[in-house]
Parts: sequence; C-alpha cells; structure tokens
Amino acid sequence: MRQSLVATERIPTQPHPELPQVLDRFVAGTQNVLGDNFVGAYLVGSLATGDFDNDSDVDFVVILDHDLDEGEVGGPEALHREIQNLGGYPARHLEGSYISQPLLSRIDLVGVQPVWYVDNGATTLTRSTHDNQWHVRWILRERGIVLAGPDPKLLIGPVKKEALRTEMRTSIQELGTHFMAELDKPLGWFNSRFGQSFTVLTCCRMLHTFHTGEIQSKLAAVRWAEQSVSPEWDELIRQSWAERKGAGLGEKVDQLAEPFLLHETARFVAFVESELWSHVVAQSIASGLH
Repeated sequence: MRQSLVATERIPTQPHPELPQVLDRFVAGTQNVLGDNFVGAYLVGSLATGDFDNDSDVDFVVILDHDLDEGEVGGPEALHREIQNLGGYPARHLEGSYISQPLLSRIDLVGVQPVWYVDNGATTLTRSTHDNQWHVRWILRERGIVLAGPDPKLLIGPVKKEALRTEMRTSIQELGTHFMAELDKPLGWFNSRFGQSFTVLTCCRMLHTFHTGEIQSKLAAVRWAEQSVSPEWDELIRQSWAERKGAGLGEKVDQLAEPFLLHETARFVAFVESELWSHVVAQSIASGLH
C-alpha cells in the first residue's frame, strides 16, 4: 500500500495545511488514470527550491513511460477538475507537465518538444514547452520532491552549467521582447502589477542561475541580487518583492503598473540582458587570444 504523503517531511503544512491531502489525492488519482504508463510524480518549483508561501503555485512533473495521445488526456483533465472542486488554495493552483521518460534522454529536444501541460488554475491539458526546459530538469534532478516513483537522478542525467547559461540568455531575450511589446500600452499581462514584479524577480533568478549554475528560490535570488548588482537597482528589486505579496489572489493581473516602474523595469531587463551576453563576448575574445 502506498504510504500517505502526509508523512513526507519536505511537504510543508504551512501556510496551507491541506496541501499534503491534495497531493495525496493527486498522486493516487494520477496512478489510477495512467496505470502502467505512470513512472513517477514529483514536486518542482518553490516547493522544491524553497520559500513556498501564500503566493506560490504547486508545481509538479509527472513522468510517463510513453507520451499520451490526444485520446488519453481526458483522464488527467477529469482528475484536475475533481481536484479543483475540492476547494482551497493548493487544489486551485496545481501547475505542471506530463513528460515521457524517453524525452528526458533527448538533450536535443529540450525547449523544442512540447509536452502536455496544465497551467496554474486550469484543468485543460495543452501542448507547451513550459516545463521541457533545462532549469526544470535541474530542479527535478537536484531538488525534486518524490511523491511516488524512483529517485529522479535515476531518470535524468546531470544538467551542465553551460546549458543553463545558454537557456538564460535565450530566456532574457524572450522576456525582454514580451515586456517591451506592452510598454506604454493598455493593460496586458507584462505591464500589469503582477507582470512588472514577475519580470524583475525573474531577471534576478536568471542572473543568479547564470553566475552560480544553480536554481534557487525567488527570495534567495532576490537576496543574492541585492548583494551582487549595482545599488541603483536595490529599490526596484525591493519594490518588486513587496509587490509579489498577494499575487496568488489574482487581482494584480488586472491592474496596470505605474509607468515609472514599468520604465525602470525595462531598463533592468536591458541591464540583465547585457550582463548575460557580455560573457559571450568575453569568452570569444579570450578564445581568440589562445
């Protein structure tokens, strides 16, 4: 008989006491729906990296023996609807992907091959590369919480630091493109109060990962950035962390951020992009000297 997840030490009971029970229901339901296709279920995101709080999503990865076809997604979708109907924050904020074990061995398909993904608060599975990324693989292997199944280190090889650095360079360009597209425009997503703070905090995490080769929590990355980047960004970083509070309620997505903060954020994104790409130039120069 499968041991109850309530006894798992790494699953917090604060600030959401019902979280272990929700995860118990999720894993039992997933095993039942997938049958022999189920390999393992794992927690990633802030539950794995630390500093899980009132505004955090419940991020998961389910490993499959083989990919689901279009006719098989109805089972997981019905389960997500059932869990949402339980009520409470954790039940409404599950977010994650269903990834086949063979895909985990394909380094050429990271960031390329879409997998089945359920967004935060959704119940419909869609195809997305959201979790088929190097940083998610790193968290899964190095920090992932096993809900059921083998140690993730048996399923996925080490993630090279240069792979993470390359992903951060690509990601900052994409983030900058999306953010700038909404600057001085009517309310969108990136120019909302939530989007503005999300952008700054994501930049802090990108910088931290680029320099350390690790993925830590948002709060850890913020504290690192406050000690590691120019003091001119201190106020923006502190403001963005404070603005994150209450994000889980969803109200800040519907409120336009202050224009000054949006333009300061645009400058910060440009600064981070310059920092990440300046290392490429330095490496190229160094290689040319040898």
